[in-house]
Amino acid sequence: MAQAAHPDPCTADPRLDVARARDCEECRGWGTVVTPDPDGCLVLCPACQRPADG
Repeated sequence: MAQAAHPDPCTADPRLDVARARDCEECRGWGTVVTPDPDGCLVLCPACQRPADG
């Protein structure tokens, strides 16, 4: 049986908000962080790049 491919999180195109990242100590203003898994994916910073509520 064929299975659908899961999207690769390392190929995602993160759209970050530089203004929100500017004073972040976790990502040091970059807006992205590298995941600790062996793949080392680049993902949006969970501290400063959370989606707005609503």
